[in-house]
Amino acid sequence: MNKVFMSGYYQGVVETAPATLSAAKVEQLAVTMTILHLRLAGESVTTIHDFLANDIHADPRIINKYINLSANKLRFSQAQVMQLAFKE
Repeated sequence: MNKVFMSGYYQGVVETAPATLSAAKVEQLAVTMTILHLRLAGESVTTIHDFLANDIHADPRIINKYINLSANKLRFSQAQVMQLAFKE
């Protein structure tokens, strides 16, 4: 895993998230997108967890809540956050 690239990926999600989202929802979105991306790239759960916790310093509660979810559940979580962003 290229940590510089993945740090940029995470930061890119944070910076482009809709402004209507709370900081917690932005972090949830960034964590779930990063987990999904790294899992699809074949990284182990331990590697993903350590990267998010030690390199990104993401909220451990958010990491632990989403680290073991399936790809479909991660996508569903992302969709729920985006739905909140565009709710009228």
